[in-house]
Amino acid sequence: MEKNNASLVTAIQNLDLKSLLEIVLDNPMAHVNRVDFLAKIYNISDEDVRLGKIQSSLKEKEALAKRSIKNNITKSTSLSFASGIPGGLALAGTIPADILQNMIFSIRLIQELAYIYEYEELIDKDGELQIDGIILFLGAMFSAQGAGSLIRIASVNAANFASKKIMTSALMKTVWYPLLKNISKVVASKTLTKKALAGAATKAIPLLGGVASGGLTAVTMSVAAKKLNMELVRGYKSNYSEDNFSKDIKIIEAEFEEIESEKNEI
Repeated sequence: MEKNNASLVTAIQNLDLKSLLEIVLDNPMAHVNRVDFLAKIYNISDEDVRLGKIQSSLKEKEALAKRSIKNNITKSTSLSFASGIPGGLALAGTIPADILQNMIFSIRLIQELAYIYEYEELIDKDGELQIDGIILFLGAMFSAQGAGSLIRIASVNAANFASKKIMTSALMKTVWYPLLKNISKVVASKTLTKKALAGAATKAIPLLGGVASGGLTAVTMSVAAKKLNMELVRGYKSNYSEDNFSKDIKIIEAEFEEIESEKNEI
């Protein structure tokens, strides 16, 4: 535990989001079993889930997503409240605890929303969570430019469009990694910086600190979750047209050009 905690502190200090996620994904609590989850929320058998026998409207999916967001925020807030109660804890002990639990429930929420809206191919490969996909979803949660567009054009929902072939081209590989790196920086700056962790100072006040910590988590997660939900709904099948696809491509191209321009100025 101490070694893991030290690694977590190092990842936070270095704004190393990938290393942080690797530590978080070592925790079984961060994982959601897709079959079990979908079978439970739709009240169907595991076999029906495996065979793709899920019939639900977008309206029903949005209601399930809203419930999922509420459940994860409630659980994260409760844990954050608990970690905030003991006053006077060293920052090296309290900050990683808050970061870890908030990330765990953010990643659980990402999986649940991805499974509800059928974006699972972006985050789950042969039963293993993909860190790059998780970063994309975190990017959408924290308003990283281009993250929502990347999610939509990389999803199976966009496969109907002829221009989808760009996703497998050398050009897309050239665009993908710089954008992902930039998205990672944005997420790290909004979740791992001193400003983002300012609420940790409330740990010095017993009880009141617990209330403040839990409240901060609830507000932050609620806003971020709603942003991700909005981006996923925009890209869901009936909502996503070829015109929307073209707009997303333009957003990605513009963001890539801006990144390249900044690199040339250095």
